[in-house]
Amino acid sequence: MTILRMTIPRTTALLRRAAAAAALLVLVPPMLAACGSSSGASSSTTLAPSTTTLSASAAKAQIRSVFEILFDLRNPAVAPKLAAVQDGSQLRQTFVKELASPLAKLASGARVLSIRLEHGASCQTEALPSPCAAVTYDVLSRSRTALLANSKGFAVYIASRWLVAKTTICTLLSLANNNVAPKGC
Repeated sequence: MTILRMTIPRTTALLRRAAAAAALLVLVPPMLAACGSSSGASSSTTLAPSTTTLSASAAKAQIRSVFEILFDLRNPAVAPKLAAVQDGSQLRQTFVKELASPLAKLASGARVLSIRLEHGASCQTEALPSPCAAVTYDVLSRSRTALLANSKGFAVYIASRWLVAKTTICTLLSLANNNVAPKGC
């Protein structure tokens, strides 16, 4: 038995890819809008499977984003970093000081390796509000190699958004300060 092989001309394959990409552009925005939070009165969000109001993928994307904002030390702007941290306003003076330090000049970002969403007792064990997330990440050098590999930290869900847990940044700042907690921690 002979199997006939049909070949698709390269241009037809490219047209199919373009059509698929166009379909994604049409379908993805409505799907993302459906995942977003609704305006109006907010309700409590839990990560229990039957009552999730924020999808796990959206939560992980937000967590990844706040870690990247916080550790993007190529950008010396303090305000976005404070906005990415739980009780960030309490750390303003410390951030201004630390972002000007020689140590901060070595780092240029974070690479989030894993995020485990948690709630209830798991968060309480870490003295965090629920829901929370355990985050494993690398602090990266200017050359994008790990300065602090496999660092462990947390994110918390407060006021309808994910933030880097204050305990995470305070632990790192304490390490940089000879194990003395800086102002605001």
